[in-house]
Amino acid sequence: MIRTKYAAIVALPLLGACASVPRDSGLGDVQQRTSADVLWQSNASSTDDPRVREMLSGELDADRAVAIAMQNNPRLQVILAELGIARADLIAASTIPNPVFGYETRFPGSPYRPYEITLAQSLIDLIQLPRRRQLGQLGFEAAKLRVSAETLRFAAEVREVYYAHLAATQSLAMARLSADAGRTSAEVAVRQHTAGNITDLDLENEQAVYEQAKLDLARAEEQNILTREALVRALGLRDPSLTFAMPSDFPALPERDMTQEELQALVATRRLDVAVAQREVELAERRLGIARTSAIGDVIVDVHRSREPAGDVTTGPGLELPIPIFNRGQAARARAEATLLRDRQRLAGIMARAGSEVRAATARLEAARARVEYYRHVVLPRRARIVELTKLEHNSMLVGVYQLLQTRQNEANARRDYVDAQRDYWSARANVEAVLNGTSTNELEVPAGSDERRTGDADRRGGH
Repeated sequence: MIRTKYAAIVALPLLGACASVPRDSGLGDVQQRTSADVLWQSNASSTDDPRVREMLSGELDADRAVAIAMQNNPRLQVILAELGIARADLIAASTIPNPVFGYETRFPGSPYRPYEITLAQSLIDLIQLPRRRQLGQLGFEAAKLRVSAETLRFAAEVREVYYAHLAATQSLAMARLSADAGRTSAEVAVRQHTAGNITDLDLENEQAVYEQAKLDLARAEEQNILTREALVRALGLRDPSLTFAMPSDFPALPERDMTQEELQALVATRRLDVAVAQREVELAERRLGIARTSAIGDVIVDVHRSREPAGDVTTGPGLELPIPIFNRGQAARARAEATLLRDRQRLAGIMARAGSEVRAATARLEAARARVEYYRHVVLPRRARIVELTKLEHNSMLVGVYQLLQTRQNEANARRDYVDAQRDYWSARANVEAVLNGTSTNELEVPAGSDERRTGDADRRGGH
């Protein structure tokens, strides 16, 4: 009977180690949730992915920028590395500690040297193994949700940087047109002032406009450089010789955006922060059950074999049971209860905030689309018609060259505002996706100090 119990003690750790742990560390689930082609690279690299050069050929659109960043940016690998850590936590939660072998001998001994051999194992670890394994699985699922959320947030940030640089490149083109118009106007003013056709004040006004246009161009050039470098960092490019070409215009707006009612219907099924918070509540509830047994302490069962000096050999079981006099588990229970309350309140806060975020994101998207369409259908056609009518009056010598140049400059400024409106629209659209996924805030991040989670139009002419 003792041998049977001993065999059970030895076999139980092996059974614990055989818990089902995915070999890909849950990467497949992350790929499915994010619909992203993410790969876990086992070795850190200081060079670009070999496929990047080919992916940079042709004009770079937002989707391709995200795909390159997913393959090449080390930051994503930092995010995915959390899966490996979570897998290790799951293995640890599914395995009980090794049994402890002990040996003791005494001197002198006659006619036989006495000794004692023990093999001990924690009984509480054996009893709580199924519960700890469930905790580890819940923690692993929460970790996969957090990694999925961070992956989606990473992709959204890449899109934001991409559209910011696209807007900067187009604003730079408009700033160059304004600077060219200002230079032409200043040169004409100099010639007319030399001929005595305009006053000193008129000359100074035209030159001041040109100087301001040069400052605006310098700011636009600076902003273009800064946003380009931000995009280079987002793509994870290491080789400075790699170049990419940006489109000459933003993509066309989709025919329609989802309504507020449609977005509200998707929130309950797509928000990852809600799913993570629900897993955290389940974890806290199960930890509370374990905390209630903390007063029992570490119950040790063992099998010992000893020989006395006279040569008598005895074999039998042993038990070590702590007496809960001083530590009755109050601290563990209080911590578990406070953690459960905190996680329940966090879940309630996320659920309450979700509806407001959807309404705000919808309002922002609708306003951004309205501005884009207003510029496209009203402002820009009117500015173009003003230029054409001014040309006709200039040809008829009814207006001067300054008025014609000013109308061209006004048209360029309107186009710069139109670029800003398009950037705002695509930014708002990315924000809607973030709200649907629950990645628009930092609620998914593990709070600092929580060591138990790892169970398992402002200056529109100044370059923006």
